[in-house]
Amino acid sequence: ALVAPPARCRRRAPGRQLLRRPAVLDPNEITTTLTTAYSFEGFQGSYASLYATLGLYVMSFPGLWSTIKRATKVALVQKTYEFEGENAPGGGRPMREIAGDVMAYMQANNYEVADAGETITFRGKIAASKSQAFFLSFVTLVCLGSLALVLQIQFPAVGSYWFGICLLAPYAGVFYWGSAQENEDREFKVKLTANDEETETLMVLRGGKEDVERMEREMALQQQGMVRVKGVFEDMLA
Repeated sequence: ALVAPPARCRRRAPGRQLLRRPAVLDPNEITTTLTTAYSFEGFQGSYASLYATLGLYVMSFPGLWSTIKRATKVALVQKTYEFEGENAPGGGRPMREIAGDVMAYMQANNYEVADAGETITFRGKIAASKSQAFFLSFVTLVCLGSLALVLQIQFPAVGSYWFGICLLAPYAGVFYWGSAQENEDREFKVKLTANDEETETLMVLRGGKEDVERMEREMALQQQGMVRVKGVFEDMLA
């Protein structure tokens, strides 16, 4: 019988592997892709909510103007203080002595007598506060910056130019400074009365809230119908 010789296995020569070059992205295509991804043209939300937010910001700005305008005005208050009179059972102070203490306090705080009738009117000058002017400018800057951010989202065509309205913030401090200098003259009215037995003396003060509270604190005055409680750290600060 004829037997076929075994077939020889031929080894294939290793083929050449093709090296692939990494893909190079075009910078222009990247810019176009990012612009499309962050474009507001495809906004799917409700534009009514954006207009409502803008409307709320615009409605809140009269409050900012009111804050700046009221900063130049003095809040007037009137308080009544009581003293034990000269004929009080435990001994008190005569009205003339109390009037002398009030006169000395007013002169020490640059007040002068403008009218010496039944009610003594003092007039003095108080300089405008630099810290108040800087604070109003900072608050206005924050408000205008938040408004510019809302306008940038609402009207993207203008872009970052909306933040140019923040340049108006320093004018809030300028307005306060000019108005405060016009109102430098402050009046302070004092009226002293005593009962018929001269056992009690009442003093009525009318002036700026800060001025009245400072005088009450420095002269240790007691309001009518109230009991003055001594503070814990009052002796340490004295």
